[in-house]
Amino acid sequence: MTRETEVSFLFGVHGHQPQGNFPWVMEEAFEKAYRPFMEVVRGHPHFSFSLHYTGPLWEWIERERPWFLDWVGEMVDRDQVEIQISGFYEPVLAAIPPDDRLGQIEMARAYVKKRWGVTPRGLWLTERVWEPQILPQLIEAEMRYVVVDDYHFLCAGMKEEELGGYYLTEEGGETLAIFPISERLRYIVPFRPVEQVMDYLGQCPGPGAILYDDAEKFGVWPGTHDWVYGKGWLERFLEALEGAPWLNTLSFSGFMETHPPKGRVYLPTASYFEMGEWSLPPFQASEFHGLVEDLKARGEWERYRPYVRGGIWRNFLVKYPEANHMHKRMVWVSKRLVQAGEEAKKALYRAQCNDPYWHGIFGGVYLPHLRRSVYRSLLEAEDLAGMNLEGSWVMDLDADGFEEVVMSNKECLAVVKPLRGASLVELSFREGRVNITDTLARRFEHYHRGMESHGGEGGTLSIHEQAKSPPSGEVIYDVMPRYSFLDRILEPQSSIADWERDPGYALRLLALQGYSLVGDGPFTWRWEGEEGWLEKGYHLLGKGLEVLYQWSFVGGFPLGVEINLHFPWAQEARVEVSGESIAATRVRDWGDVEVVRGVDPSLSSPVMLEVEGRVRLWQVPFFTLSQSEGGFDSIYQGTGFMFIMGAQGERAFRLFQE
Repeated sequence: MTRETEVSFLFGVHGHQPQGNFPWVMEEAFEKAYRPFMEVVRGHPHFSFSLHYTGPLWEWIERERPWFLDWVGEMVDRDQVEIQISGFYEPVLAAIPPDDRLGQIEMARAYVKKRWGVTPRGLWLTERVWEPQILPQLIEAEMRYVVVDDYHFLCAGMKEEELGGYYLTEEGGETLAIFPISERLRYIVPFRPVEQVMDYLGQCPGPGAILYDDAEKFGVWPGTHDWVYGKGWLERFLEALEGAPWLNTLSFSGFMETHPPKGRVYLPTASYFEMGEWSLPPFQASEFHGLVEDLKARGEWERYRPYVRGGIWRNFLVKYPEANHMHKRMVWVSKRLVQAGEEAKKALYRAQCNDPYWHGIFGGVYLPHLRRSVYRSLLEAEDLAGMNLEGSWVMDLDADGFEEVVMSNKECLAVVKPLRGASLVELSFREGRVNITDTLARRFEHYHRGMESHGGEGGTLSIHEQAKSPPSGEVIYDVMPRYSFLDRILEPQSSIADWERDPGYALRLLALQGYSLVGDGPFTWRWEGEEGWLEKGYHLLGKGLEVLYQWSFVGGFPLGVEINLHFPWAQEARVEVSGESIAATRVRDWGDVEVVRGVDPSLSSPVMLEVEGRVRLWQVPFFTLSQSEGGFDSIYQGTGFMFIMGAQGERAFRLFQE
């Protein structure tokens, strides 16, 4: 392919590893993608490109592969590589407080300056989530440009042929350059033959062809390591670029030095197109996906694409209440750390890493180890800040218009939600920095119906094009988040199988109702209805929590109290009752018990569940079904314990570390 006018190819790769990821995942990604990619491009010193790695990835490389930093330094010194930054621990900037945006950007800038002696001028916008309110902080942080998707520009009413360069946006007369990434290039590189990619570059409107995408596409995504390196795609692609007299490669800063802006633009709140589908509620996401496929089948997709929009990133905080709780806990900690020192702020910043807060093909709300990292970092930040940990707060913590109660001491922190049956949303132990109630409910996701393949044209399929069929078999869904101390009135002949098959099984699920605060003493809540009444009160112990129950139901209906715990090391965790021990991932009707002991190698000490008097106990683990780059994953999210008691009485439960 040849063309009369020159085009500049702006190529960038974003290496993404989240805070708290498994070391073996980091190592596999490094060996499959990061290292071989850099080995190839080092052999082409005239190929200019931009590079962004997340802070957690830089920290891992510094510990485990420090020589790799010298490779980067060599390419920086010869102006082959321009390093871009984001918030250091890769937050969605729009989702964190303004001061933290500045702090995270400055931390990343300082790291690059200290390591390679250059001052970054461009910012990789995490998940390309653009909201106009972040602009003042980007300008204050002296960023010259950011990179988003061309979809953002199409949503602003621009045409694809108007892109191929950068535009300026402004706030109060202060400007920032914005580059649009080509979605078409994202979908064909490196998945289509080199000749097809070069043909597209030869036809793009120019003067710039812009591609910035995941480094993991070059070796980690299914089938890509053999395609990109074994079959030599990357080497041939670089040779083709060097052999095209009408094309040169430039950094983003280099392009700005040689090309003027194409105009002014004001972008709406947006991310990349797929995020709009993922962030919708599941049934709406299914309809949205069907609409897109229908338009493609009718040949009308390109015409209507600018007007077809899904949800926005913040929708995940509605879609997943567990993510919203983490997020609002993070915001609350941030407010209390205003005068904190550098180490406490770093711990807070680690808790702002975006992955645990959302889910699509990417995103890690379904991954317990990433959620654990958030809670660990928040508890560490509180500890390092030296703040007063003793106290209780009544406030609308999760911003739903109803008050929650936060109780804290030097050993633990508990959050109770009266709107949901005065249930326990969080119990975190400070010594081990773990939230033992960090569970995730089983929810219907639109991809549980299966996704058809729509790829082709040679090469290898991207994960967006691969057909995905969920495993056969029944999928069980929860009726609400798996909080603890969820109350229900049961049928007299209820069995563990009833609960296992139907998590909402009950004559009445009291946890779905609001409880009223009673009395002026310790926090006690009451429910009243046709079937009777129930009161329960919470107070902290030294290393845990005590919950006192009183109740009376008419008709002889028993009370069921559900407690859901997450054991971090699921495959090794054990539940011990009366000297007998079984895996936490097994189903068991224990009969009558008084003490339950949860032993997990990753916890500093066993978790104890005690109840006054002998009470019947059921144990049922629960697993979620979620999609990922490789297909579908069944992930342990917790173990449910159901205590069954009579129609009236008094009981005290204690949940604590031994």
